[in-house]
Amino acid sequence: MRRFILFIIAAIVMLTGLVSPTFAQVPTAGTELMSAPPGTLSTLSLPSSAVTNTRVGSGDVMRVTVFGQPDLSAEIGVNDKGFITLPLIGGVEVSGLTTSEIAVKVANALRQGQYLRNPEVSVEVVQLRSQMVSVLGEVTRPGRYPIPGHMTVLELLASAGGLTAQADTTVTLLRRKTDTNSDGTDGSDIRIPILLGETHATERASLDVDLSNGDVVYVGKKKLFYIHGEVNRPGAYPMEPDMNVMRAISLGGGMTQRASQRRIVINRNSADNGMQVIKAKLADPILPGDVLYVNESLF
Repeated sequence: MRRFILFIIAAIVMLTGLVSPTFAQVPTAGTELMSAPPGTLSTLSLPSSAVTNTRVGSGDVMRVTVFGQPDLSAEIGVNDKGFITLPLIGGVEVSGLTTSEIAVKVANALRQGQYLRNPEVSVEVVQLRSQMVSVLGEVTRPGRYPIPGHMTVLELLASAGGLTAQADTTVTLLRRKTDTNSDGTDGSDIRIPILLGETHATERASLDVDLSNGDVVYVGKKKLFYIHGEVNRPGAYPMEPDMNVMRAISLGGGMTQRASQRRIVINRNSADNGMQVIKAKLADPILPGDVLYVNESLF
């Protein structure tokens, strides 16, 4: 009997040794990365430095922490005059300052008021409402977004979930002028077109430009032209820079054996001239909305 009990104890110890490592392996929660659909911008997170050192204004909510002094710490909003009110030191003007500058200002006030000898203060924005930009049109999540310190056009598009499949390759940045005309009225808005995709250095600089409060980025639908008749793949195709009849026919799979190169027409709807039927040559340009028709040869 004793031998049987010892055998049972040994078996339990062995099973415990086999099972316990399994229970000890606690899975670590990681960040799952999802690839963006083809033709869209990947969703990118903003750098943490931009969030912690943003400029604040009226309506923002901040968390002011005085280390080792919980009674002096507070979560407070910026009033319409750009002030916050803190224990002991009272009102502090913060409008237009960064969070690091506010932390220094609060620490100096505590030191000068002889409340603390060497105060350590940190400030972070809980809700950012004073600096907002908008993105409209063909993005996954259109709407208004806060500017956490700084934000570029490319970062805004990424924060909005990237472009939809129907997005144009050119986006427009709308920015209101800050100066006024001689009669006191506001100047007209500035429209800045920005080309996406394979960009040159100057166009990439436009994508990297910092957005300002009130800016609007608009992403329109892609511009199309249409090709029908004696081509192998008739249908609608997106516009390309310097599009001409030869390139359009190439995108349409080339002409069939029955096609006539001399009987190609462009149906173009013009605001000034109405609907036009233009006899086209291979080098003629194609405009957005054009309908290219390749006729059958007469012989």
